[in-house]
Formats: sequence, C-alpha cells, structure tokens
Amino acid sequence: DFLTNGSFIHVRFGRSYESDPSGRRISLAIKEMEVFRVTETSSSTSATIASPKNQRIQTQIGLPRPVTRFSEDINKAINTKQQSLLTAESEILHLEDSFKDERNFITTFASGDAKDVVTLNVSGTTMVTKRSTLQVVKDSVLAHQFDDTKWKQGCDTPRVKEWSPDEVNVWIHKIPGIPNDVVDIFKENEITGYELLALKREGLAMIGITRPGTVCVLVDEIKKLEKESLDFVTLIEHSPYCFGKILDHLRLKQLHSQGLAEEPASPTVCESQMSRFEKVVKYYFPGDIAKSILG
Repeated sequence: DFLTNGSFIHVRFGRSYESDPSGRRISLAIKEMEVFRVTETSSSTSATIASPKNQRIQTQIGLPRPVTRFSEDINKAINTKQQSLLTAESEILHLEDSFKDERNFITTFASGDAKDVVTLNVSGTTMVTKRSTLQVVKDSVLAHQFDDTKWKQGCDTPRVKEWSPDEVNVWIHKIPGIPNDVVDIFKENEITGYELLALKREGLAMIGITRPGTVCVLVDEIKKLEKESLDFVTLIEHSPYCFGKILDHLRLKQLHSQGLAEEPASPTVCESQMSRFEKVVKYYFPGDIAKSILG
C-alpha cells in the first residue's frame, strides 16, 4: 500500500506487496509522479455516449416502429425481439468501426519509408522516431533541422543492408587481392547487402570460400563495412528528460492530426526541470510557436 503525506510517500508492506526483509516501513521522497486516466467503455454503454460516430450508427439503423396489430403479449414479444436485433446490429456496427480504426492505426505505424526513421543521440541517450514526427510543428527549428535539404546530407549513400547483389559485387571488386573465382562465387550466389553483413567464417565456407587468407581478408572487410554502415545518428545536445517530453508531445500531436488521439495537453514536467524544459522548447520552437507546447 502507498500512503502519501505531503511530498513523501510511505510504502507499507504486508498488504499489497511482500514483506520487506528489514521489517521496517520505507519512506521515499517523491521525485516525479505522472497520473493517467483509465477508462472502460463496454458495448452496453458505448451506444448511449453522444458522439458523431454513435449518432451516425443510430441514423443508419433507424428507429423501430412498434408492432401493435396483434394481442398485447404478442406485440410485446415481437417488440422486445426487434429491440434485441437492433441492439445486436448496433454492436456489430461498433465493432466494424473499431476494426477500421485499428486497421488505420496499424497502417499508420507499419507503413512508411525505413529511411524516415531517425536515430537520435540525446546527450548519450538513444531515441528513435520518425522524421515526420519531428516535423509536426511547421516552421520550427526542429522541423527545419530534419527537412529534405539537410537530411539528405546523411542519407545520400544507401545503407549496406539495402545493397543489391550488383552493389555487393562492386564492393568486392574494390578489395585488393581477392581472387576472381571468389568474386564469381559472390555473383553466382547473388549475395545481397543484408546477407553480406551476416556472413561469418561459417557462412563463407558454406558458399565455397575456404582459403584461409581470403577468408581472413573478407571477414576483416565485412567488419569494417558493418562499422562504417551503422545507421546515421543525429546528436542532440540537450537534456534527455526535456527532449523526451517534447518528443512524446510531438508523437501525440501527430496521432491527433491523423484522427487517432485527442488534442494533447501540455507536457507535465517536474518542477526541478521546468526552467530547463522551457529553454529547450523556446530553442526549438521560437516565438509564439512555443505556446503550442508550453500552453
């Protein structure tokens, strides 16, 4: 159990958690706390929520006309059955809409060019995101930093994993001392860049390259190639905590622009980092643009 008292939190073992070996209560200072809202919407309540989607479904189904031509008991039974069918139809339409939303969500995240993925080194902390996410806020410094004119500087050369067999052949022709029969083996097996990086001594032997000297040269050259072909990493010399908050906010704004999330509120930042956070925001989003994040 957790018991909060001012800026302190007390952990009491023996109820929700296993006993503390020391047998004492533990008091910890709260450094940061994030509160999330968890909601549950069941099929029985979803139909009563006033929303454009529910109104559209209600219009699509229409209102039933009560049956009155028979006896009271028969009319009641028919009307009850009719209402049950309409409720079932409404639930099916809600499920269909949910499946469409899920499909759009998956399509949004599964599609896209792999070259659009950006690896960031934020003062030693690695963060990965899409370049389009960093460009959500137009005319910002961050968006300009990753626009086409600047981003191409690090992406003109295809990554080795994307090499075709012809590009692998060009590479192996440039290695001094490699016999022609070895070059022919690579060509005959149509080795791609992805396969090239996976080749080790055992792999070279499997395709027929066993001469010790040649194997050593190829293994060494493949290691160099692997090191040189690491994904382009952009250095961000700012606080990982502050930049991470900004990045999370941009991700939510992009989801909102695609109709997959509500308009995000301003990021929640702990008091000790607020001053630094504002400086980082104003650096990347100068002028009035910063208000979209700081509120």
